[in-house]
Amino acid sequence: MLLHSSKYAVKALVYLVANASEEHKLLVKEIAEATDIPKAFLSKLFQQLAAKNYISSTKGRHGGFYLTEAQLKNSVLDIIIEMEGKDRLQECILNLDNCDAENPCAIHELIVDEKTALRERFKNITLAHLKE
Repeated sequence: MLLHSSKYAVKALVYLVANASEEHKLLVKEIAEATDIPKAFLSKLFQQLAAKNYISSTKGRHGGFYLTEAQLKNSVLDIIIEMEGKDRLQECILNLDNCDAENPCAIHELIVDEKTALRERFKNITLAHLKE
């Protein structure tokens, strides 16, 4: 249901939240090795997240990636939407363009409650929650 970019981003952020701080920044190489995510792919994901201020980075000798207190307030749903380019959790699971509440596909009504609940859970999980 989710793209690899979303899964990898969340997986890497779980590691970043647990292991990095403004005083102890992590390099992409470290995160990639620890999470078994291809380094080049993770580098692109982190560039995208940093450009949208979902994570912070500094260059130089003590550079690397970390999260600020404000960034820890972002939800997992925010990250998923950024990675996916849209809110795929509101789309038809069969990828039908004309499926919605007024024109449901064959399984729409069977899963709409679960999809809605999953979306709400992702919305209510902040990056700070990933530390717990």
